[in-house]
Amino acid sequence: MQQNLLSVAKTWAPSGVWMALIFTFSTDWFAAPNTSSFFGSLLSWLIPGIAPETMQIVHAALRKLGHWTEYFILATLLAAACKAHWPKQTRRSRFVATVIIATLYAISDEWHQSFVPSRSASVGDVAIDACGAICGAFWTLCCGRTRRTPDEARQVVKKT
Repeated sequence: MQQNLLSVAKTWAPSGVWMALIFTFSTDWFAAPNTSSFFGSLLSWLIPGIAPETMQIVHAALRKLGHWTEYFILATLLAAACKAHWPKQTRRSRFVATVIIATLYAISDEWHQSFVPSRSASVGDVAIDACGAICGAFWTLCCGRTRRTPDEARQVVKKT
């Protein structure tokens, strides 16, 4: 029993650590007013004379791209965990499980942000997160460097 529990913990730990990082990104530390000074300095250095309005647009776009990227990475980690934990499930089932878990976490993360004074919950952010998760799960399914489980390999051999 202890060995099995340790195996499960190792399988899901990378996803859990990444979820904790996403949770940290949802705190006051990473609210727009706090990240704008960092990105403002960076953009001013990269593009001297950038207009403040342009800087605001780029800052907002980078924050939304951050949402997408966080959940793309989460989906790749979840896909690996699902594959290790449920090797006999079909790739489609693991894809669906990955997207559902990531999207439910996105919803819970936005709910968490509703309690942070400098943050707000946004359905639009959940949609961006879900798109990132779908893309990450799809990338892992189609392009990822994961090996087929023995059952999947047998199915491929049977089809040919």
